[in-house]
Amino acid sequence: MPELARLPATDHTGLQAAIDRDGGVIALDFLPPHKTAALRRDFEQAMQDMEWGYNDEGTPEAFSGFTTKRFHGLLKYSPDVESILAHPQLLTMARERLGGRVIISTGELMAIGNGEVKQRFHRDADSWHRAKRDDDILFSANIALTDFCQGNGATVVVPGSHRWDVSREPLPSELAYAEMPAGSALLYGGRIVHSGGANNTTEPRIGLYVGYIPCWLRPIENFAVSVGADRLATLAADTADLLCYRRSGFHVVL
Repeated sequence: MPELARLPATDHTGLQAAIDRDGGVIALDFLPPHKTAALRRDFEQAMQDMEWGYNDEGTPEAFSGFTTKRFHGLLKYSPDVESILAHPQLLTMARERLGGRVIISTGELMAIGNGEVKQRFHRDADSWHRAKRDDDILFSANIALTDFCQGNGATVVVPGSHRWDVSREPLPSELAYAEMPAGSALLYGGRIVHSGGANNTTEPRIGLYVGYIPCWLRPIENFAVSVGADRLATLAADTADLLCYRRSGFHVVL
């Protein structure tokens, strides 16, 4: 069974090389323990208020999960989210991988609960399948707010699949599990085949996702709606720019 490389979050060159080679990598100690715990605390009430399977996209369905909770507008829940969205290392990696100016496509909190089954395999970049490109148009980070293990729904990743023909299906022997302690992050490109794992434990597997795209693409999330203009107006200018927000109104990028 293949394994993803596990490298210190400070090993910038090694992380980029591993994503080039395998499609994804585990960055250990990406967040300090106090920030990981603070984020988990900040999201706790919102997670309690949402029923399993129901998310801010609608009623339960197989891809989003029947015993999974998902929500967006993360800036409403935690002051620490701003530092994640504008994390210097994530921005540097995204700009190097995608070229030039980047924006954020979406931020999502995902809690995979007891009894959830494995999600179907997919490529995240297929959200923009009409953008016919051979290079990456998405760079993603899934930050573990709890420990990720095979038993509780760690992301199932197929190393090397970012170079496959789109019709190829993975074999069981080609699967790897993004097992990592809380505070670590799975960093990956938009073309790698992956899925959320099955949770056979009694505790939820909680991850914070953020995805970056080139500025010429449309983001999945409309932050003016999911977060609200009042909150966006409080952000640092550079962070607001990542969310395509201007105090003066909409702007056009040519």
